[in-house]
Amino acid sequence: MMTFYSSMAVYTNPGRAEKPSEAKIRDLDEQIQFIKRGIGYLPDSTLQIGSSDGYTLSRFRTAGVKRVLGVEPGTASVELAKRLYQIDCIHSSAENFQTEESFELILLTHVLEHLYHPQVTLTKCRQLQNAVEEGFIYVEVPLMAQPDSLCPGFFSFEHINYYTKENLLQSLIQAGYSPISVIEHFNSNLSPVIGVLASTKAQNHYLSLHTDPIINRKILTEYRNKEITYWQGCLDKVQKQLNKSKRIYLWGAGIHTCQIVANTNLLERCHIDGLTDTSTLKWGLQQGDWICQDPATIDWQPGDTVLISSYASEKEIFDSLTWLRKRGVTTLRLHNIDDSRAH
Repeated sequence: MMTFYSSMAVYTNPGRAEKPSEAKIRDLDEQIQFIKRGIGYLPDSTLQIGSSDGYTLSRFRTAGVKRVLGVEPGTASVELAKRLYQIDCIHSSAENFQTEESFELILLTHVLEHLYHPQVTLTKCRQLQNAVEEGFIYVEVPLMAQPDSLCPGFFSFEHINYYTKENLLQSLIQAGYSPISVIEHFNSNLSPVIGVLASTKAQNHYLSLHTDPIINRKILTEYRNKEITYWQGCLDKVQKQLNKSKRIYLWGAGIHTCQIVANTNLLERCHIDGLTDTSTLKWGLQQGDWICQDPATIDWQPGDTVLISSYASEKEIFDSLTWLRKRGVTTLRLHNIDDSRAH
């Protein structure tokens, strides 16, 4: 997993020239106000574990936080944070980072679901705040809701844990935090999300929480069956066009390429000639039977087809491939959904 994060993981879309999406800007507006409302003010110091390209911390700094620091395992993301936003980061993982500083506010937005031992990290956060009079933590994760609320690809390689409202609150309480405020969204993002603001001081707002593993298992089973049907159905819709292709390339060396291969009979129906992606980090890396290539190095020919596997960035990728279509290359959208929402 650390090899993936340090070499392949990219959380900024090259098509946006490294700028945040409108959804990301909107989400940060809400997070800052949600935390400020829940506490009554913004604390002076903030540590973000999993700080990505530094945009989140830059927004908190602009909002008035005096000291910000990130923790980020991705080499490219650490460099981006410094170059784009002048944000300093500890280049390490959530499990291994060390700091002598204390922080009033700790942010873990879409991090806990990636960790093999999330409770260890939450306990570590709590210990970092022993020296402050009152510490706060804001945690946001994908919400495991009812199957019909979950988007295609909800279960992905890099997500190890899945949270309901009940087990997320339990996790925070067991680590020594007391929840203050909870926010849930089902339609504003591709995946349902839940955010929890909690304090190191006892609040006693949630006294009895019950997690039912039987209900959770039922949700997982129903969603998994729905997921396989969905991916195969998407492939079936473009199969005739694929059959006419001279060569077929998959666009996107990542999670959704894995999922179309795993969840459909694509490889039984088609010969895939290659894999390509605009991310320089992925060029030369092997995924399945293919080595990811720089699209500029491929001898594109009329009659070739590019199949875009991405769900979240499908339209952005499609819009950026006008140059291929001018060469007579067919660019197929697997999901064909115009959706500007973000994970």
